[in-house]
Amino acid sequence: MTQIMKLLIDARPWISDPACPPIPWRGAIFQEYQRKRLTIGVMIDDGVVKVHPPIERCLYETVSKLKEAGHEIITWEPSLHAECVSVMDRYYSADGGEDIRRAIKAGGEPFIPHVEALLSRGDAIPVYEYWQLNKQKIALQDAYHNKWTDTKSPSGQSVDILLTPTMPHTALPHKGCRWVGYTKVWNFLDYTALSFPAGKCSQRTDALPTDYTPRNELDAWNWKQYDADTMDNHPVGLQIVGRRFDEEKVLAVAQSIVAALATRGSRQC
Repeated sequence: MTQIMKLLIDARPWISDPACPPIPWRGAIFQEYQRKRLTIGVMIDDGVVKVHPPIERCLYETVSKLKEAGHEIITWEPSLHAECVSVMDRYYSADGGEDIRRAIKAGGEPFIPHVEALLSRGDAIPVYEYWQLNKQKIALQDAYHNKWTDTKSPSGQSVDILLTPTMPHTALPHKGCRWVGYTKVWNFLDYTALSFPAGKCSQRTDALPTDYTPRNELDAWNWKQYDADTMDNHPVGLQIVGRRFDEEKVLAVAQSIVAALATRGSRQC
């Protein structure tokens, strides 16, 4: 992955694409974060939908390996996540779905039902309301940037990267996914994120707690999707998150984490 990214950047894509930032491959940053003792913010839960047992277990075990490797771990609170997702969702129907509807009509193919339902959640909004939405987005981006900058570890270090779940569940049947807040929040913030395999579900160890009370309708739905038997051996993904233009840093940290996880041998996460 790292070599592919370097080759892509070395091709200077900003020459042909004016939207691409003219930032060359920063090898010094990559080397620094391969060697550095990291300060890692760990977010177990986004405060909206709780992750399934195997994802929580793999995350905790990954954290344990990172501590053994000498990295400093702090808890990352999910404040602002629900607000970011709420504002982002309003963009989906800002034009009442008109742009996508025209593209579908030009293609002459029918809508995928659940995509049409997504576009039909709201009517188009006036330009003034759209600009207010943009202001809310910028304000939340500023707030999250300040949150990251102001957060320090017990030793006084700034947070290098975040480690979080990728999804609250493993693979589900087609059309079964309803909550992607663990990933789309980073799209909203324009942050760098990389997902990696961190283990597998285990029928033997990942029983569903019987005393959990769902916090909302989405959380209740997600909890009902878990089945230790049918999900046995499903891959579990976690993600590394950096701030804007942190690609080299995130790639370097990914290599460090994969190396730490390799000490597990063939054991399931």
